[in-house]
Amino acid sequence: MSIVYRRANRMKDMSAAFAAASAAHPRDEGLLRGVFVSYVRDSDFAGQQQVASKLHKLVGADDDYYVWWTIVAVTLQARAAHQGAASALPAAKLFQLAEVMTAKQAQKGRLQSYEQLSLYLHILQGFSMQAQGKHQQALQLVEGPLGDAISMPAERRIVKASLHVALKQLQQAAALFKEALLDSPDDWTSLQQYLDCMLPQTLEADWDASDAQPSGDERESRNTGDHSQLEHGILQLQAALQEAEETIQQLLAKVDSDPKLRADAARGIIRGPQLAVVELELRKLACSKADTIGRSQGHDGQHMGEQRREGGVAERQDSTTAGSNKGHNGHTKGEQEGQGVQVERQEETRALAEAVLAYYRQLGHMLSCAVDLRAYTKRIQGHSRQWLAQQLQAELDSIDHESCNGSQHAQQTVVDQIGAAESSPDMQQLLMLRRQISAYQIQHDLGLIPESAAEAEAHAMALLGLYKHSLSLCKGLDPKEKAPGDDLIPLAVASFMAARNLDTVHSRDAASADAHHRLVQKHMMQALLVCEASQKRSTVFAASRFACTALYGLLGAAAPAAANFAALAIKHIQHDTITGHHMVPVALACQDIATLDQLLAETAQLFLDHDRDAADTIIMAFEKGTFTKVIEFVDFKERLKRSHTLAVTTSEQSLIRIRKAIPRGFAAVQLALQEASKDQAQSSELQSLEQLRFNEDLSTRPAWLPPCGGPVGGALIDWWHAQHSTQFDAGFGRCWWARPGAAELPDQDALALRQHNKRQLQIRRLMPMVMLQLTSAQTDPDESAAAGKEAAGAADDDGLQGSGLSKLSSLLGVSYAQLDSWLATVSPSSPQLPQRWPPEGEEEQDSPEPGLTHCSPSHAQQLISLAAFAAADAAKEFWFQCCHNSVKSDSDSSENQACGTTFKLRLAAVQTAFSSSCQHLTHQLKLDPDHMLLGSTILTAVHQVSEPAVWLYLCIMAWQHQFGAVSKKSGKKGKGSGVGEGLTLHQPELQAVREDLNHMQHAYCASLQSVVDAVNVRSKVAGKAQLANATRAVVGDAGQASDLAQALSGCLSWAEIQAVLNSIITAQALTLKRIKLQASELMSAL
Repeated sequence: MSIVYRRANRMKDMSAAFAAASAAHPRDEGLLRGVFVSYVRDSDFAGQQQVASKLHKLVGADDDYYVWWTIVAVTLQARAAHQGAASALPAAKLFQLAEVMTAKQAQKGRLQSYEQLSLYLHILQGFSMQAQGKHQQALQLVEGPLGDAISMPAERRIVKASLHVALKQLQQAAALFKEALLDSPDDWTSLQQYLDCMLPQTLEADWDASDAQPSGDERESRNTGDHSQLEHGILQLQAALQEAEETIQQLLAKVDSDPKLRADAARGIIRGPQLAVVELELRKLACSKADTIGRSQGHDGQHMGEQRREGGVAERQDSTTAGSNKGHNGHTKGEQEGQGVQVERQEETRALAEAVLAYYRQLGHMLSCAVDLRAYTKRIQGHSRQWLAQQLQAELDSIDHESCNGSQHAQQTVVDQIGAAESSPDMQQLLMLRRQISAYQIQHDLGLIPESAAEAEAHAMALLGLYKHSLSLCKGLDPKEKAPGDDLIPLAVASFMAARNLDTVHSRDAASADAHHRLVQKHMMQALLVCEASQKRSTVFAASRFACTALYGLLGAAAPAAANFAALAIKHIQHDTITGHHMVPVALACQDIATLDQLLAETAQLFLDHDRDAADTIIMAFEKGTFTKVIEFVDFKERLKRSHTLAVTTSEQSLIRIRKAIPRGFAAVQLALQEASKDQAQSSELQSLEQLRFNEDLSTRPAWLPPCGGPVGGALIDWWHAQHSTQFDAGFGRCWWARPGAAELPDQDALALRQHNKRQLQIRRLMPMVMLQLTSAQTDPDESAAAGKEAAGAADDDGLQGSGLSKLSSLLGVSYAQLDSWLATVSPSSPQLPQRWPPEGEEEQDSPEPGLTHCSPSHAQQLISLAAFAAADAAKEFWFQCCHNSVKSDSDSSENQACGTTFKLRLAAVQTAFSSSCQHLTHQLKLDPDHMLLGSTILTAVHQVSEPAVWLYLCIMAWQHQFGAVSKKSGKKGKGSGVGEGLTLHQPELQAVREDLNHMQHAYCASLQSVVDAVNVRSKVAGKAQLANATRAVVGDAGQASDLAQALSGCLSWAEIQAVLNSIITAQALTLKRIKLQASELMSAL
């Protein structure tokens, strides 16, 4: 039966069946284990403890097998209690209980395995979460007889060193880490921890603080401090640096003295000691933090800086903030001094640049060279950055010379690196190619700006030429294998996008907006052609496929974007880390519903499958006695359950169901809204914003495609809008999202992205709930109250307070109390809604939180939707007043009139804003029909008809259903009315509102029809004219091909180039068809 239940995904029924069977047969061990598995599946740690105790009693006291299950269950309870889960006992008490139980096992001699000892250590160190860690006891445990459970001496030493670190005994820990390094020179983790212990001032968390200038009070307090203590600290730092340097020299000497290690180092198998030299230079930069502060404080600080320079520690400091951009007149003396220090610090990175260059010269032939150095190149600033780029260019020139002349030096280099036995002309060429690629990658990571778009294009051509030359090394390689020159393709694409950046700046004032965007779009299509050319050889090179997915999506071509993404065969956990931020935004932006449904379904299935099957892996870890794996698997299960991608998937699936219900009428839409509100409320309960986990792998995004903090469906539109504020000096290595796990980093950029994503998730969750609350109020006050309570409750779970609409307006940057004054700013001469209200500087107590508004197209369209919600709110109030006052005297009609006036004014503002937006869009769609449509235009059109148009339609349909159901004769209702029976409504106000609604409906349909007409005009234009113009703009004519066309020859034929460009035009036509169908569907439904 358990197999049947599992296949039917009825896990709760299976749990109930095991519970009933075990109650009937309490002595059956197999049934009790089944109940235990059920509790594991439900993450019921208390239940696991109870069942494990029953199992222990059942098998007898002499068998401790289930005792360990009980200990693990108690430990899991303690961890959950510490994270805020409901628990009968506090976390500290539960950890104490687990410790006592484990200690008893140790006293009985039943703690023998490595896993059991690891669990004991985990329990003891778990107290650190309660600020009462028992690290000393854990250390004594490892050093005593029980520590023999760790069979490998090296592993036992690392455990001891980690415990010394927890006890702040850094010298003892450093000694142990040094022993580990001398045994294994390539142990990079031990090297990092050794330097952390020797130089605790240099931890990564201190980098941002190192750039902050102290305040006047801080400078004064430091100037009056005990200089003898400062000097003593400086001497200690100098000694630590010297010892660390000596240790690294010992590692290098050991590698040089051992023939095998030396050969492995030449091959790049061992890289730790060489990279340690670069790491030490970076640590020296961090150590000079106090010197920089001292020099900004006057004579005393200067004295401290001189002391450091004597020790060789000076002239080292990081420079990563934007403070160096200040250079205007009017600064105070302290600010000018701080700027001088900043300039000096930029030059102090020269030693780090030299270390990077030396590492490249040693191991530039390794594929990982640039990746190894990425953490260091981003710290190089000022002229040192230019110096390193020049040195790398000299290396490239030298390689070109050697490859042309076939020098003996190049052959000897190959022999030194791989040995004479494996040396060959092809291998020599391969290693030289790798050195070239590494140099280009490091140059890119430095983030230097080309002087012109022409220079950027020339660089891209050089990279493409080198790629073509590398194809001779691909003989015999499977198309799915990575080619030697594939890493050149992302660099060439980045160069074309850099040309786009430069043209964005230089053409902004010299050309119209459309000509400007067309110029930008030209470089994007050139980048696409480069990617497509590389895919002829390497069919699954991820960087190229991701670039194509993004570029096609930005051009509004969903079909080729989906094809490129599908080629990567994304599956399982990759839907959580990849799909949600690469392909879902494209499918949403182009309203490719078929692809979107498939992506969202596959993503949701990942979480459902894991939630169903995770218990199997956890129970297997229990059975095998790998208790630390139990904790890891539970953590992973919780992480997936709280995934941001899952929350977005659930939200978007609900919203899609609402759109699909529109052709089926008002009742179907109301039912879809109810289901969506229920789903969103459940999602809010399961995934509170504070517990969300951001598992997206942002490092797969290139420098020209930064993560977007706006709505998922508006990410591509906002990318186009961001052209005016794009930073041009960010190489990939300098992008904050280039690091693994960047989405959950504690730095400012990652935190801002998480806050923006949480805010957008709140907005998407609230919109169907608020719509149900406002539109159901037209038909059933009780249902309205229930819907409002549900919307408010879900928002409360997300940390907001107030009604659903007040929360939504606050999230969108508009004060709920000032919705009328916000909408009053809209007029035919000024139809755009203000991006924030009240304006900055005029905020009141109930004003929205600062920093909520982004002046982007997607946000502007969200504001139109908010205006529709505001009108629906006024309509609800007017309807209630009509119903409540219909049996009262005419003296209450003034209140009706006030509500009716508010509704009319809000309705007029919505109409003006929406009509103006459609009018502007229509103008853009009709421009230059003989040319390929701008990606920004087509994406804006899709968003217009799929977001504000849909929400406004839902409001109009609800108003039509209610107000249109009352006949013109007082007290009579037309067909289909089931509301307000027996009520006599005040007809003058009602009739006026009905007329306004009729006008609104006609204006809404006319606006959408204008969009449809513009689409029809463009659709009638022959695709051949668009293809010819696009081909001429991107690669020239067949008789006079551009440099790019000539560079692509041999990779892409002229016909294939035209096929790529035609695929964009065809996909855009399909997207236009979706726009037309969506708009026509909305109009016909009314």
